[in-house]
Amino acid sequence: MKKSIQLIYTLLLISLFLGCKKDDSTNIVTPPGAGSLAFKSSAASVVLTSANDAANAATFSFKAANFGASVIPTYSLEFDVPADTVGANAWANAVIVKLAAGTFEKTYSGADFNSLLANQLLLPTGVVSTVAVRLKAEVTQNTGTASTIKPIYSSLTMTVNPYKATIEYPALMVKGGNSWKTPTARTNGFVLTSAKFNSKYEGYLNLPNADGYGGDAFQLVSTKDASKVYGWGGTSTTMSLTGGNLYLTPAPAYMKVNADVDALTITYTPVKFFISGDDNAWSTSSTPLIYNATTGKWVAANVSLTAGKTFVFTCNGGYDISYKVDANGALVYAGAPTWGGINIPVTKTGVFTVTLDLSAGDGNYTYSIK
Repeated sequence: MKKSIQLIYTLLLISLFLGCKKDDSTNIVTPPGAGSLAFKSSAASVVLTSANDAANAATFSFKAANFGASVIPTYSLEFDVPADTVGANAWANAVIVKLAAGTFEKTYSGADFNSLLANQLLLPTGVVSTVAVRLKAEVTQNTGTASTIKPIYSSLTMTVNPYKATIEYPALMVKGGNSWKTPTARTNGFVLTSAKFNSKYEGYLNLPNADGYGGDAFQLVSTKDASKVYGWGGTSTTMSLTGGNLYLTPAPAYMKVNADVDALTITYTPVKFFISGDDNAWSTSSTPLIYNATTGKWVAANVSLTAGKTFVFTCNGGYDISYKVDANGALVYAGAPTWGGINIPVTKTGVFTVTLDLSAGDGNYTYSIK
């Protein structure tokens, strides 16, 4: 009887030992090779246009990462330009897209992919660029602390050609009078737009000539109804549908122009823009932008910026007319009387050319840091 009990006890110990070894084996982490993820894109080259906004532009797919243990990896896609994928700060400026749990592919519509490339990654539009895409598989901890298990990466490259997505808002086109010659077709730099599709129009006009009566006289032609031509309303701040040319002074000047076709009013404010931010102690005069009459853009070259800092586009030495960004990174008016917006973030440290483009009218103002 005693021998039987000893035998049973021995068998139990062996069973427990083998069970523990089995449990231990299931918890051994064995990072998979990058090739096992089979990361791929449905297209090696993508050309985007407004015509394929609703169509599927690209699908990124992969296989689940098997770390050899009872863990559930999380996945993300990282988009960057090839030049930023090497060196000590490789991929530091990537646009990161986290994927939902249990998801092993990500499909982008034309509109969404174009927005990622042009608005977030700031690739040039209308030209072919190479973009690097990296899949990251990692094991995260429920406690929020960093995992000791190294992430697994798999990368690919593809060529893309994003387009500049501009909403064509209702507009008032500038029709030059007297000696001022203006384009007959709708052209950036010669439009006021109605971003809210109402009676109020706004834009920035460069008045290059020295006297408003001769060179910079003009009328405003509605794109909604070409028969509606707004001109002189009897004073410098009023319009009519039967008057002659509008006359602006002072000139030459770059003007912020606001018109209301219901109230038949128009106002002009001469402006000069500056960069004000952490890197220049928020000076409203030390970092000017220079207007380029050929491109219709304001440009500041050799601007030193620091990652993690912010700035604002200010005007005329103050903030009454100023521009920041919204939650999606789009440039928005931040001055009086609304005082909204978010300070523009700086993502990289270096010396840059900063450009402010107000030529397309209200709702289509943009900026770039290159």
